[in-house]
Amino acid sequence: MLPRLRVKGATIVSMDPALGIIESGDLLIDNGKIIAVGRNVGSWAVMEIDGRGMIAMPGFINGHIHLWQTALRGVAADWTLDHYFDVLIGKVVRLYTPQDAYIGNLVGALDQINSGVTTLFDWCHIVNTPAHADAAVDALQDAGVRAIFAYGTPMTLFGTKEPHPADAGRMRKERLSSSDALVTMALAIRGTDFAPGTAETDIRFARELGLLASFHVACAKHGPRPQSMQNLAEQRLLGPDINLVHANFLTADEFRVIADDGSNVSITPEVEMQMGLGLPPTGAVLAARVNFNIGTDVVTGVSTDMFTQMRFLIQTQRALTNDSFHKRETMPDKLAMTAKQALELATIKSAQCLGLDTRIGSLTPGKEADIVLLRKSDINMRAAADPIAAIVLHAGVANVDTVIVGGKIVKQNGKLTYRELPRRLTDLDSSSERLYRSFVANESAA
Repeated sequence: MLPRLRVKGATIVSMDPALGIIESGDLLIDNGKIIAVGRNVGSWAVMEIDGRGMIAMPGFINGHIHLWQTALRGVAADWTLDHYFDVLIGKVVRLYTPQDAYIGNLVGALDQINSGVTTLFDWCHIVNTPAHADAAVDALQDAGVRAIFAYGTPMTLFGTKEPHPADAGRMRKERLSSSDALVTMALAIRGTDFAPGTAETDIRFARELGLLASFHVACAKHGPRPQSMQNLAEQRLLGPDINLVHANFLTADEFRVIADDGSNVSITPEVEMQMGLGLPPTGAVLAARVNFNIGTDVVTGVSTDMFTQMRFLIQTQRALTNDSFHKRETMPDKLAMTAKQALELATIKSAQCLGLDTRIGSLTPGKEADIVLLRKSDINMRAAADPIAAIVLHAGVANVDTVIVGGKIVKQNGKLTYRELPRRLTDLDSSSERLYRSFVANESAA
């Protein structure tokens, strides 16, 4: 049984339209759930957290990340997508042991908590063996983060017509059978672009297991795509249980089909622009009214915090829209996106995409207590009158004071509560050094 907590006197950015923003508000948490939001709620608590000078908000929900890459952070800083596939996916993946997968996922998840992420979608394609999958799940559970473990494939299956690994059925039955647990499950399938002819079988497999299926689509200019969204819809391969990643080169008609069938899209703006995947399709997605969220994606190449990704997304779309006015020799009369829209995409809208909006995504009584406190007393947050603007355009990881996941405090006073952090960081360094040595040796022998 988790203790009753009260966050006292915070500026509450609830992301619940019925509650809005509450100044000098309280949050009462009992047994891991929010039971009251307002002013002077609850007469007692086992523990009280002083929220004065803080913004209380729902924890960020990272819609797409490859946590296993944490030990090689930054190696792809100057790589194109083709370089990434050739080296990291084509060569380095085979060097990973289950222990490498464990430590990358563990420290990567702790890094997410540290930056204010309480829920993440771990698109895990380091599943060289079932032991790698188990190690990745062990890490998520040990870290204390809320996560969806998307069971992927060995990279050797990309480009083939082999079905998704049957071991995913074992994982679903034996380890991740509950949809109410802190760590739940999805399938990370190769999809139509990376393994033509497998999507129907793999999506059917996901549906047999009762899981969301996620795949990358239309995220590179490598010639015509094998299947359009219309074709997938005709085969009933779209729906609310389908998550499409990137989707940079889908057409307006395809986005309308996606919207009609209720599928959703994950946009990872920074890496899409860096590696040449294409401009983020934010404008087209908004126009078609497709449900979508934001993710960080490639740990080896770009930042892993959601503050950065929100800014990339909103300012890129604003710039593209503004430029369309400039080309007509006019000026925009309003901006393309608001700060509130950006924050929704990292919280409640992301929860909707992942089918978790009845549990998380807003500070609503009855929901799980996934809460982040940001210090608005810090110098970069001072004099920011609008708390939503402060979060989206001014805040950063350094302002994250407290993180609560399911009623459990996992970061407090700016420090993670995970007790073995120093040892695990040393383990990450050892994994990184071994992988780098093996990688350099392989390159030298080539």
